[in-house]
Amino acid sequence: MSNSKTNGTSNGNSVPQTILPSFSADTFGSTSAEPLSQNDRDTILQLITQINTLLPFLRDLSAEERKSMLGMGDKNRIFAGKVSEVIQQKSDFLPRSFDIDQFHQDLATFDRLSTILMALNQLRDLVDSTAIAIGSEAYENALTAYRHAKASGQGASLESMMAEMAQRFARKPKQKEDKTPETKE
Repeated sequence: MSNSKTNGTSNGNSVPQTILPSFSADTFGSTSAEPLSQNDRDTILQLITQINTLLPFLRDLSAEERKSMLGMGDKNRIFAGKVSEVIQQKSDFLPRSFDIDQFHQDLATFDRLSTILMALNQLRDLVDSTAIAIGSEAYENALTAYRHAKASGQGASLESMMAEMAQRFARKPKQKEDKTPETKE
């Protein structure tokens, strides 16, 4: 059985829609359940691959290409929408080389991508914040365990591991600068 269903849109196109696995939000911070299992991670990565497959027209732009392109911010999107309305009412002023259908398709695709981009940005911010919080918690716990292991003084094998971990906090000696000016010969 497939995990996809078809979602008809108003323009007659059908887009496969993947049914996402359910994740329990109350497991974060709980010691009884793993908030993100290896299987869940693999499923999420597969879904990201599916998203890339559904967007084969995506392209990467260099910094120079981005700078050379006109931006489609909120005001420019409103402007483009007004131009679209004018074209729909009367288009005989346009040169024959102007592709009206492509223009409308570009606007519709831009709007759809903007919606996806907003959702992805919200998701990215949540993933980023959660990774920071969990990483901080894990590092804090590692420091607590390190301090207790260091204070326990239990045997040579623990001491060698402690010395290895202590390297994380070792300060690098500053290199002395030679203050004598170089002479040219």
